[in-house]
Amino acid sequence: MIYLDTSALIKLYLLEEGSEIVQRRIVSQEQPLPVWEIQEAELINALHLNVFWKKISQKQAEKQIAYFYERQKKGHYFFPEIHRGELMKNFRTLSRETARLGCRTMDIMHVACALQIGATAFITFDDRQKSLAEFAKLHTRFV
Repeated sequence: MIYLDTSALIKLYLLEEGSEIVQRRIVSQEQPLPVWEIQEAELINALHLNVFWKKISQKQAEKQIAYFYERQKKGHYFFPEIHRGELMKNFRTLSRETARLGCRTMDIMHVACALQIGATAFITFDDRQKSLAEFAKLHTRFV
């Protein structure tokens, strides 16, 4: 199962460098993508930030958000069961690497979630997050 961090997930909704690569990886997977509340929140906010930065219009952001929910209804995504205690246990272990890698809280949360749900591949466009995922022994795809 592929886990996309937000830097990869957004590329399914905005044409950016790496969008084609992420799309190809997703098409090659038969299973729906795991998406949890944090990814949903970050995706929605990232789209609104792109409005703020004047990269897209409000209407375009709303269209992409609607597309996200449409894909979810069609079964392209599923919300995995997250055990909060296990997630935080993973978080506490991984956060010890912040002194070495300089990870942000959400970087750690994504890797902790990927571990918790048993992801087999982790796709990111973030160097620090890639290093953390590799430390966690996740098979990374870095583009």
